[in-house]
Amino acid sequence: MKRFIARWVYGRTGRMQHRLLSWPLALLSVLAIHAVSAYFVVGLRFNNAPEIYYPPDAPAVQLRDALRRDFPSDEALTVLFHGEDVYSAEFLRRLDALVAQLEGHPLVDRVSAVTNLERISGTADGFVVEPLIDVSRLLGSTAAQRQTRVLGDRFAPGTLASRDGAYLAMVVRPKPLQESGQRLALKVAVAATINEAGLRPYYAGDAGPVTMDVAQLASILQDSIRFVPLTVVIGLALLAWVVGRWRPVAIGAIAMSSVVLPVLAALVASGQPYTMATAILPSLLAAYTVATLLHFYAGVQRAQRATSSRDAIIDQALAETRKPSAFNVLTTGAGLLSLLLVPIPPIQVFGVAGAFGTAMVFVVVQVLVPPILRRWDGKPWPLRASGMGRLGHVARRLALWSVRWPKTVVVALAAIVAALFPWTQKVAVETDMLAFFSPTHPINVDTRRIESALSGVTTLEISVRGPQRDAFQRVENLRQIRRLQDWLASLPEVDRSVSMVDLVEEMHWAMNRERPAFRTLPPSDRLLRQYLLVYDGRDLYELVNREFDHARIVVNLNVHGTAEIRQSIERIRAYLAREPLSGLAVDIGGYGRLLSDQVELLVEGQIHSFAGAFGQIFLFMALLWRSLKASALCMAPNLAPLYFLFALMGATGIHLDSATVMIASVVLGITVDDTIHLYHGYQQRLHRGLSPLWSIVRSYEASGRAVLATTAVLVTQFGLLMTSDFIPTANFGLMTAVALLAGLAFEVLLLPALLLLTSGLPWSWRSALGLRRKPSPSRGSPTTLQDKAPAFAVTTPNELTDTVVPPRRRVLVCHGDACKQAGATDVWRLLREEKAKLVRLGLDETLQLTKTSCLGPCRHAPVVQIYPEDVCYGPLDEAGTAQIIERHLRRGQPVANLVVPASTPTKEDAPRSERPDITW
Repeated sequence: MKRFIARWVYGRTGRMQHRLLSWPLALLSVLAIHAVSAYFVVGLRFNNAPEIYYPPDAPAVQLRDALRRDFPSDEALTVLFHGEDVYSAEFLRRLDALVAQLEGHPLVDRVSAVTNLERISGTADGFVVEPLIDVSRLLGSTAAQRQTRVLGDRFAPGTLASRDGAYLAMVVRPKPLQESGQRLALKVAVAATINEAGLRPYYAGDAGPVTMDVAQLASILQDSIRFVPLTVVIGLALLAWVVGRWRPVAIGAIAMSSVVLPVLAALVASGQPYTMATAILPSLLAAYTVATLLHFYAGVQRAQRATSSRDAIIDQALAETRKPSAFNVLTTGAGLLSLLLVPIPPIQVFGVAGAFGTAMVFVVVQVLVPPILRRWDGKPWPLRASGMGRLGHVARRLALWSVRWPKTVVVALAAIVAALFPWTQKVAVETDMLAFFSPTHPINVDTRRIESALSGVTTLEISVRGPQRDAFQRVENLRQIRRLQDWLASLPEVDRSVSMVDLVEEMHWAMNRERPAFRTLPPSDRLLRQYLLVYDGRDLYELVNREFDHARIVVNLNVHGTAEIRQSIERIRAYLAREPLSGLAVDIGGYGRLLSDQVELLVEGQIHSFAGAFGQIFLFMALLWRSLKASALCMAPNLAPLYFLFALMGATGIHLDSATVMIASVVLGITVDDTIHLYHGYQQRLHRGLSPLWSIVRSYEASGRAVLATTAVLVTQFGLLMTSDFIPTANFGLMTAVALLAGLAFEVLLLPALLLLTSGLPWSWRSALGLRRKPSPSRGSPTTLQDKAPAFAVTTPNELTDTVVPPRRRVLVCHGDACKQAGATDVWRLLREEKAKLVRLGLDETLQLTKTSCLGPCRHAPVVQIYPEDVCYGPLDEAGTAQIIERHLRRGQPVANLVVPASTPTKEDAPRSERPDITW
């Protein structure tokens, strides 16, 4: 059984320190992930309905539910018709047939048009409730007479007819809807019925919450279909450029699907819909998978410089990346899970699903990819010709520039931060659904047309409750509602309001032979009760319940942004505080209230989620580095991108809304990943005995290439989202890309400077590098460079095992232009052969070889420098290299006759571009 497990579960890992799954088991796991995920993904449910964006215990939601128990929904689909003959008998008959057919649809509660709108008309003995336009009596009137009757009505103008007579409207009120799919089905049914009725030539647009939800759903679907494949293709193309081979790219494609599909399957399995928030997940996780792969692939390329064994290459890459990747899962997951503190359910789902996705990235990249890569990609990867090699040089040069002038870098970046401060104060919290689309988008064009011809489509419901049953059969209570409506009419953002008071006044007007002076409330409670007893229509009971203890005022607003709606609500509340309705309880709800409450939810959620993400990530890094100082140093360059993010929002007028509220946590989680890799490499090199500056430069060359590559991939992929027609997606792409670029700038410029300035050593790059010139020994001294070395004898590998195990040493082999021309390649070959001997003896940790660019003493080329003794040798040939191996590396005895002064490059030694540029 042990042999079976060793072979088929872990595979034959030989002398690898990290156990790998066998490649058949890894491949089987990948196939199982795809099969199970595909089973669930086919049931993915698209839903971006407004209802899902509010917690069920929110006050606005509770008030909405209370209103729905007594009154129909304030949600509506307004359809506009335009034409010169909209009052003709033929058009009105078709319109009436359209209304009758739609009222039979299972999703429709009621349809209103001029052909079925109730009109209270006076009669000889009272009043009667009849249709505003009775299609059975069209032959007895002309189009002009019908138009006059409609425009003379109290309720039709501004609701179902334009005051200029050019437009008529139909208002479809659905039954309570919970999903975007239902609204899409309703809109499709309305469009199909309009075509069947022959009214398509008159169609001039539609607007309202139903239209908005359908438009958002369509944009989400279009963006998913368009950007998810493009993100994958671009990610793979950049991966190919960076790595230089196609097999790792194919494995990367498998890795991306192995991450994205399980996350979508988890959404389905948990009963969560695919929303505007979660629609970003496929592109985000695909990009994050590529970024994590690049760190692992960079480790593979670095390992190829020290060994040609595929097992050793994979083993070393895992040793370098597994621990940082594990902490990346914690920090990125913490950043995403902090979105649970945003009290908006889809954003919370995004946070949980994103955290699960980051865990899947670790499992796929660190567990499933290595055995597959080990089995199916055995050829060496290009080193210098690949994009990764080029990026390594860029990262190294940027780090060197930072550590040469650390104080200048810190001061300059601090000045930039200070200059941007005024812009951060201009960030506004706003959610305007219409602003999610371009001004030329049909929903904006149609909404402007409908609001110009009729009235605003944003609604508020003012709930008014009486102290007991029949409270609204008292005239005094109705007079208080009338005073409130009169005040509402004075607000510029209010187009109209309607309540039961308007219908009661119509009854009193009709009962008194339609004389204008009687368009008021009846003088007594007794007369009011008589009117209510005679009334046999249904419009009244959409404004007051049948117990007459709960009434509502429906208000149409011509504003759409949450900030403007909230201002309107605050004005109403301020008026009610000054002029309370005596004995009545008043609250404000409706679709507009739900939107306005997003301001409070977003501000509260942004503060809590950011504080939660910052606190968790700081704690994780403090545990990782076992130092609060190190954690603070690493957090500094990661907070800067968020500062730039808010400055960008203030400068461009991008609002904090339900889409942009997620960006801070996402950016913080991603940028921290790169910092962990860089600082982990820095710490490892410090522990090996390198100076702080060498540790910084080598860490940035080793991990910096992957950091630049991942940033290039992520910025390109998120930048692609900027081309979306859906403004939230475009803003998300723009701000994430800019924040990642800012994060990269601070990681490669600020972090090296901070590490050097806080290292406790002189911040001069020469002294920190340990390259001060050593004084030449005096003449006649027994340690002069002309001393003869003892007789030289080569030790065989078998004899080496009988000696004391040598201490750990690091040999820097100069590969600057002068050294390469003088024979550095032969020196490197001989040292590699010695390294191979030590590997066979299990002593490979005692010697580390590193190629560098110019070390300084070019006149003594080729040269090597050995640590921890900090001895520089040159000029070397094969015999001299053999002496160094035998005496210094094996026996710890410096070869005095080959020692040369270590120095920084001079003008005659090397050009400026060759000052210590290190490659590993």
